[in-house]
Order: sequence, then C-alpha cells, then structure tokens
Amino acid sequence: MSPRTPSMISAGLTVFLLILFVILFLFVQMVALNGASERQGIAALGISLICQGAGVILAALLAWRITSLIITKLNWNAILAIIIAVVAGTFLGGLLSFLSVIIAIPIAGIR
Repeated sequence: MSPRTPSMISAGLTVFLLILFVILFLFVQMVALNGASERQGIAALGISLICQGAGVILAALLAWRITSLIITKLNWNAILAIIIAVVAGTFLGGLLSFLSVIIAIPIAGIR
C-alpha cells in the first residue's frame, strides 16, 4: 500500500485541528491585548497570525513525513501511523501557536 493517502489524511487532519487552535489563540490574544492601542494591537495580531500560519504549514509537513516514514520504514498499520502523526503535528503546531502569541506582543511594542 502506498503511504500517499494516509499521509494526505494525516496532514489534512493536522491542518484542521491547528486551524481550530489558531482561532482559539487569536481570541485569547485579543483578550490579552485589551487596553493596547489599535495600531499596536493590529500589529501584534498580524505578527502572530503570520507566525501561526507558518507553524501550521510546518506541522502539516511534519505529519506528512512522519506518516510516510512510519508506514514505509517501520511497516506499521496506516491508522496507527495517522494517529501518531496527527498527535505529533498538532502538538508541534500548538506549541508554535502559543509561542507566536507570547512573542508577538513584545515585538509589537506593547508593555
């Protein structure tokens, strides 16, 4: 069996879950930016959104590669490979989303 279809499934699931994380973290960041000027708030949200978008792409690529690696090299079941890859990709993407929210606020000049 070709690892292409399970890899696409794992990347798609990872992107879907991370889009939910991005929406959640943007709401959290809007609450955290309460009281900042509009210019600084928009800059912080923009920086955070760019970083989170890059994190989603990196996590999807990681999930794709992990699924392919597990199926071809370790000869594991495709469903187990998808689960492991989605968990690993979502964890990495969630961590990058959290860090982007933390880093975007000082970069925008908010104290």
